[in-house]
Amino acid sequence: MGKYRTNFIVNISKKRTTLGWLFFVFVALLGNGGNKYILLGLPLILAGLVIRFVSAGVIKKNRVLTTTGPYSLCRNPLYLGSFLICLGFVVASFNIFILLYFLIFFPIAYIPTIVSEEKVLTEIFGQTYIDYKKQVPSFLPKLKGPKNREMFSVKQALLNGEHWNLIGVAITIGILLIKANKIFYK
Repeated sequence: MGKYRTNFIVNISKKRTTLGWLFFVFVALLGNGGNKYILLGLPLILAGLVIRFVSAGVIKKNRVLTTTGPYSLCRNPLYLGSFLICLGFVVASFNIFILLYFLIFFPIAYIPTIVSEEKVLTEIFGQTYIDYKKQVPSFLPKLKGPKNREMFSVKQALLNGEHWNLIGVAITIGILLIKANKIFYK
């Protein structure tokens, strides 16, 4: 029984991008928080977008071990950004189904991903990654400023596909605002 449960969770974690886009769709369809809740969720969404964009603008996935900039504060700033974006949409949508989806989906999708990626990074970068792991927390960032600020590159962020998140978030916020203000219907 345990083996099948583990395989199920691993398979779900591999679908985290699809499940993330599905989350945006559910928020757009079911969100009914109104302007007040959209405004409450917006700072979390924007903080998550900034964290993701800056992180995507310095990382060169599986080619270089990035340990500077946001990666000097936590090992998974992209996932931290995703967490904040989703949490912001939970607030903005003011819907129990969205909250439950987030509470179930996020840990099932991201914890196995982090564990799996850490194994791969240990294989690729060896002791250097092990030392980095000892110094930098996985998810909740250190409270001191980043070390050795890596040169941020918009081009690198775009190469990492971060523009799709920006587009998805903008569309979802737009739909929530349209629904909250009944712009196209009475």
